[in-house]
Formats: sequence, C-alpha cells, structure tokens
Amino acid sequence: MSDPAVKIHVLAGGKLPQRQSDGAIGYDAHIRAIVSPAEKDSQNPVLRKTLFDFFNIPVDPVMASRVVMVQKEDNSGTELVYKLNPGESVLVGIGFVTEMPFPMFYWVAPRSGLASKWGITVTNAPGTVDPDYRGEAGVVVCNRSDKVFFLRHDMRIAQIIFQSALIPDFQIIENYGDLTESRRGADGFGSTGLR
Repeated sequence: MSDPAVKIHVLAGGKLPQRQSDGAIGYDAHIRAIVSPAEKDSQNPVLRKTLFDFFNIPVDPVMASRVVMVQKEDNSGTELVYKLNPGESVLVGIGFVTEMPFPMFYWVAPRSGLASKWGITVTNAPGTVDPDYRGEAGVVVCNRSDKVFFLRHDMRIAQIIFQSALIPDFQIIENYGDLTESRRGADGFGSTGLR
C-alpha cells in the first residue's frame, strides 16, 4: 500500500517542513512570521495578519519594542529577531498550507531540544490540523525559562506528525449500567500511580 499524497503550498517567506533523518517521523516546521491570534490579513484572508516578518521593523510600537538586531548565528552579519521574554507567549505562522485526504490530519508538537535546553515549548500541542483546513497553522511558542530567548526567521520551532484518524459510528447507550465494567472504572487523573 502506498503512502497517501499530501498537497502542500509553501507561503512567501515560509519553508517546506523537513524530516531530519531517515528514521524521523516528525517533520520540523519553521517560523515564517509572528502573526496575530485574532486578525486576518486584509489583503489575503487565508492568512493571519503578520505582526513581524523578520525583515522589517514593525509599525506597531509595542511589537517594535520586541524586535532587536543581533549577530547571525554563523557570524555572517546581523538579523532582526523577536525577543521572547520569560513567561511570554507569541503566535508564529509556520509557512505552509496543506490539503490531506480524509481522515488524515497532522499534529503540531514541541521539539524536545528546545524544551529541554532552552525552556521553549509549544502550548497548543498537540494542535490538531484537520484535512479540510486551508489556512496556515499557528504555533503558540512559550518561554518557560527565566532568560530571554530570540526567535529567528526559519528557526525550527515545532514538528508536525501526520496521522490517520478513526471516525467511529456512535452507538447510543441509554443507561450507564449498560456499559461493560472495567477494572479501572471511573478512576482517572493519575489513579494508576507513577510506577
């Protein structure tokens, strides 16, 4: 059986998600821009409004106060970055739009290296992107450390994991007692312990 085809459109300023090794299941997603959680782009309603594109100082003074010029990591010059303060969260667009066959979807998940080394995580994870969604997925990046962290254009910020969902037919049961008993019953929230 062949793998299903996924149509993908890379947005201007975006980057194609990439697997980092032959054995990797997740595709690394890259930062395209800092985007608005509430407003759409007036010229392209498929996208959220870009607040900072990493190439131009934002017009908004609050957003501009978060943008700084730093040395590139490879020392080849300077670049504009977004200063993510301790405890702060920001929404980033990851630069592509997909069309997947139903019932395929993808999850947005954190990258373990960012979380363990820098305290940077994705708070809307796992974020489910449905097959009928035709917009750019957004990733809520949170700085859980006590240090400033710089977000850079094209930085690998999250990973996406393609899945296929089960779409069940519901069988309505009128009485709770008609459900089969289980050893666990209604116990949850860590009731089975840590070991």
